[in-house]
Amino acid sequence: MMTVKAIAVDMDGTFLNSKSDYDHDYFTRVFELMQAHDVQFVVASGNPHYQLKNRFPNYVDQLAFVAENGVEVIDRGELVYCGEIDMETVAKVTALHRRIEGSHFIISAFDTAYTFKSEAPDFVARALAHYPHMKQIDSLNEIDDQVTKMMMDVPGERTSELQVKINRDFAGRLEAVSSGYGNLDLIVAGMDKATGLKALAKRRGWDPADMVAFGDGQNDFSMLKYVGQSYGMANGDQRVRQVAKFVAPTNDENGVLKTIEKLLND
Repeated sequence: MMTVKAIAVDMDGTFLNSKSDYDHDYFTRVFELMQAHDVQFVVASGNPHYQLKNRFPNYVDQLAFVAENGVEVIDRGELVYCGEIDMETVAKVTALHRRIEGSHFIISAFDTAYTFKSEAPDFVARALAHYPHMKQIDSLNEIDDQVTKMMMDVPGERTSELQVKINRDFAGRLEAVSSGYGNLDLIVAGMDKATGLKALAKRRGWDPADMVAFGDGQNDFSMLKYVGQSYGMANGDQRVRQVAKFVAPTNDENGVLKTIEKLLND
């Protein structure tokens, strides 16, 4: 049996079921099992840290968070690091967004997310589930927090084309990663979920061989390649299942919790 020091899980499509929730009682049992084995539970998501903390109100200070796809890392209540995107880059991406028909846009900062007042109300309503600290603005001048990530929701058939364009035009500053059809997360170049796990591993003295990760989308590739034992969700992107070493049951079957329970009990 391998030694397990940390287990990192993506949220949407991986840990969370199709109703965007999880079996809280089952998690409590599995979390106690992880504690008994001295295993750190790491929440690794494209969502901001404050939204992720809301998912685990009773455990916040016992968890590690790799948030905003690795741009924010918090370990048991302590900020490890937080990346930042300069406002000149934010302005250029905003201009690009405005040229794309059907594009929706969120600017995510450490404490708050921003959309423009011209944004479609139904998009804002959906976005609030992921960015509960949301402000609507008229101008970029109203942002008074460090920008950590931008998110573009574009017509699905243009996702790949725009991803290539952004990675070319903003090379060295931004990296566009996709967590699903039409979604592009624009994060600080050189930062991803593996970056966050590496920072935690250095801080805690973990060997990557003793780490486990679960994911379902393209933005999980880096951490799945980094850890010793990786699981792609059966419901996930086919490319993830090619990157991961193993396949876990679907998110609607408690796939993550069942696999962790088996892994620690074997």
